[in-house]
Amino acid sequence: MMSKKVLTNFQGTQYLSSTAIIKKFLSLENFYNAWEKVAGKRGCAGIDEETLEDFSRDLRGNLSRLRDAVANCIYQPLPCKQVLIPKKKGNWRELRIPTVRDRIIQHALLNVLAPGVDCKFSRASFGYRPNLSYINAVEQVAQWRDLGYYWVLDADITQFFDNIQHERLLREVRKHIDYPGILCLIKAWISVGVMTKNGLVRAEKGVPQGAVISPLMANIYLDEFDKIIMASDIKLVRYADDFLVLAKTKEQIIHAYSIVQFTLNSMGLILNLEKTQITHFSRGFRFLGHGFVEDNIFPLESSNTENISPSFKSNRARKKTFNNPSGKKISPPFPSQY
Repeated sequence: MMSKKVLTNFQGTQYLSSTAIIKKFLSLENFYNAWEKVAGKRGCAGIDEETLEDFSRDLRGNLSRLRDAVANCIYQPLPCKQVLIPKKKGNWRELRIPTVRDRIIQHALLNVLAPGVDCKFSRASFGYRPNLSYINAVEQVAQWRDLGYYWVLDADITQFFDNIQHERLLREVRKHIDYPGILCLIKAWISVGVMTKNGLVRAEKGVPQGAVISPLMANIYLDEFDKIIMASDIKLVRYADDFLVLAKTKEQIIHAYSIVQFTLNSMGLILNLEKTQITHFSRGFRFLGHGFVEDNIFPLESSNTENISPSFKSNRARKKTFNNPSGKKISPPFPSQY
């Protein structure tokens, strides 16, 4: 029988064994903690139309019954609710919203699974991680620039969340927790589908944007990509599916482009060639809402630069920080064939 003791990884971070995770996951205290996180976000109802207020009327009873349903393997998630958010040029971004009950269970699992998984992720990954933010990613780009990594592959993955392969994702999750009940839960959440105005659409691939568990699944899915790219003499800064690869020479960045394409293709993912470019700090690019030009970094969403951290600027030259209130993407310096 697997030990229930707390294990310690090579970084000195403590995490729980599989059986300890199950015990903690199914504790009523954990379900209360999960409820507090769901209630704190004030999200909308799912397809069952049960609101947070509805669930809270018999909070203890509902949480106990929900926990028992999971423990007795009779819990079945419901399809997600489709919410369409307008984007520029008449396009739409789809969010898939689980029910309140599904969100509580997902948070309960996230509470116990994430700490032991997150500590194993690459240092190149900054999105959806505790004590890290997009600001840390921007600072890391500046640090690589100051070490001579001037050539940049500014990359975009085509519909990343929609193209995550279920079988491969579950195989990657199994590396962290090989427990059938947990794997079945995750499989149910990612394949349950979405209720649209035209009826139920089952999901054969992809994870629902809007689900509590999806950010962790995204990082698990791309962790192997991080480690493959970082194994060579190039640098990676990734925030979810938005990433930069940095190199010291033009030859290295062109070679990196090939590695990135091959690796993503092997994972069932495709680079968006229209939004992917090879560039250089002298010509500029944008990343995570910031513009990068030579030794300057500036926020694109605002003309106010007073709050820019001094660490963003080069240690070699303290030049004036430029403003770009329009937020338009800086033109790529090289033809698309690069």
